[in-house]
Amino acid sequence: MSPAKTDRYSDSPPAGSSNTARTFGAEVSLGMEGRSLFFVFGRGGPPDAAVRAAGGQIVTRLPDPRRVLAVAPLEAYSSLSGHPTVALAGPVSIDASRFGSFAKLVGLDASPQET
Repeated sequence: MSPAKTDRYSDSPPAGSSNTARTFGAEVSLGMEGRSLFFVFGRGGPPDAAVRAAGGQIVTRLPDPRRVLAVAPLEAYSSLSGHPTVALAGPVSIDASRFGSFAKLVGLDASPQET
């Protein structure tokens, strides 16, 4: 039997949380089904069509129109990241109070805007 691999930044084996994660207040969780929040960065323009094609919905537009936060099925990760109009896509985990603080700090209006 080989010894357990250790966390890259500590000598302890990974067991759901590492010293590094605890130091930075990070919580890592891997959901396998359901919906997730994604950061999506469009290639050359807004990624709206790619998000819709993956079954998602844009929930926040960042100041650069190519960057959005979207809610989509977790399985959408591969189709989003492989879409030709998407430069970068990945799941995001953030709690509501921290997002509210972030939105206030950078001047985002996190509420849906009516047109």
